[in-house]
Amino acid sequence: MAQKSHSSPDWPDRIQRLLKDLKLTQAGLAERLGVSPATVSRWIQGRIEPTAQTYVALGNLARPPDGVYFWERAGMDPSGLPVTSVGRTASSLRVNLRDFQLIASGKTSQRLAGAGSAVAIPLLNVTAWGDRIAPRQNVSLSQAEVENILVAPLEWCPHPEQMIAMHLSGDSMDPVIPPGSIIFVDTAVNDRDRLHQKLVVVMHRDQGFKVARFQRLPGTDLMVSPNRRYLPLDVSNASKWKIFGEVLWWVARDNGTDS
Repeated sequence: MAQKSHSSPDWPDRIQRLLKDLKLTQAGLAERLGVSPATVSRWIQGRIEPTAQTYVALGNLARPPDGVYFWERAGMDPSGLPVTSVGRTASSLRVNLRDFQLIASGKTSQRLAGAGSAVAIPLLNVTAWGDRIAPRQNVSLSQAEVENILVAPLEWCPHPEQMIAMHLSGDSMDPVIPPGSIIFVDTAVNDRDRLHQKLVVVMHRDQGFKVARFQRLPGTDLMVSPNRRYLPLDVSNASKWKIFGEVLWWVARDNGTDS
């Protein structure tokens, strides 16, 4: 997590400059980042410092090379993340690409090739469950910390400042998403009407995060797992089951099969 500076902080000026560059109000930046306008105001006043996760998002919003400052504040080493060279950026993934393969839209990707710039995505110490019974919630979102920083092409991220990565446990998503994968979630997409038949993470106050395919039926919303051994989960009660975001792709362990 980001640490508060003992000297006069410089992040307020940097955030104000970002507002000017993006032609955003404080409320506009708050909306982009999914925080309250009061939080942005406190950053600019130097009263509180953004979290590491927020610094990553700010870095994704800023134009190069200004984004490097925010990534450094998040604890990243940007020397391995040249946004003009995705071929080199791929080698900076903390998840070893020799042990993982990147999956997008159900197909093996070309390993981050062909994009013009990169997005840094925080991997949170949060686990979405794919078990028969919801496990005891490991970490609430308010307690989540940045476990690592992953990198993806900008073209993969419709809302780069609101991308997060999280772990998946259990086998309910087999054979689509193998157990132990890391899933990448666009938290900006949470409109139930737009998510029919999409892979989605939902969030329950007591049961944590659940991932499955979202289906809207007349009067009922269901989370349907590709593993037929699991019954659909009724998530119609929107006050209990919040849409956390859409799963855009995932990183799966390579079991030695051909890509």
